[in-house]
Amino acid sequence: MRRARRLTGRLGPVLGRNPSGTTVRRVQLPECHADLVRTTRVTGSRRVILYLHGGGFVLGSSRLWRAHVAWLSALAGAPVLAVNYRIVPEHRVHDGVEDCLSAYRWLLEQGHAGADVALAGDSAGANLAFAVALRARERGWPRPAAIAATSPWLDLAATGPSYETNRLLDPFLPAKAAADVARMCALGAELNAPELSPCYADLRELPPVLIQVGSIDLLRSDGELMAQRLEQAGVPCELRVWHGQMHAFTLLAGVLPDAKAALRELADFAASHTGARG
Repeated sequence: MRRARRLTGRLGPVLGRNPSGTTVRRVQLPECHADLVRTTRVTGSRRVILYLHGGGFVLGSSRLWRAHVAWLSALAGAPVLAVNYRIVPEHRVHDGVEDCLSAYRWLLEQGHAGADVALAGDSAGANLAFAVALRARERGWPRPAAIAATSPWLDLAATGPSYETNRLLDPFLPAKAAADVARMCALGAELNAPELSPCYADLRELPPVLIQVGSIDLLRSDGELMAQRLEQAGVPCELRVWHGQMHAFTLLAGVLPDAKAALRELADFAASHTGARG
């Protein structure tokens, strides 16, 4: 794990540079911190994106995802709060969920309405975005405006066909690594427990959702299953399958035209669903 973290920690230059004029403000939360990232393209509206980075619950940080988040801020014209949540195995998945909920609560305490806030994330971060929306509903908090999920990891039980059909096609996410990390996260619990795999949760009354997956994404089935479950629950959902793209391909928006187009799609979705006050 230490070796994997050292290697991923060197990927910053691959993910691109921040847009000019990017500023970062550190926000201290009860058990972690978050980075409030904004660019010169941010308008004066109340809209904001709460972004949760990927990394399979065991890797990544708000700093490593900085360029990705900054470009999202520029494209959406809104600040982005990126949470440096606690990760496995030093902590539990539940701890990371609580950190992300703390970040959402902080935004509400700053005067944002739920209708101002879009939840977004890639891979495990997309799992956390759904977890925040579900826990907010359970606690009677204001409902966020939207959820935007890229290559979401939502079925840790790995029941979908893409875990086989894309096993040798996805160059980004090895199937064995996903299975090993899933067991590490579960700590003996059932992998299809809703607390770990949101696609098995009660999804009623969630806000509108955008799901982006690559056609060769190992987790393509997770996105497709969640889209089906959301439709059954009466939740508006747009499913976009990007031809020829791998897992979490939007992280390469600095070098891949399709990745930049997908990130723009996510930004437009977040912008179009936030800021409406009832």
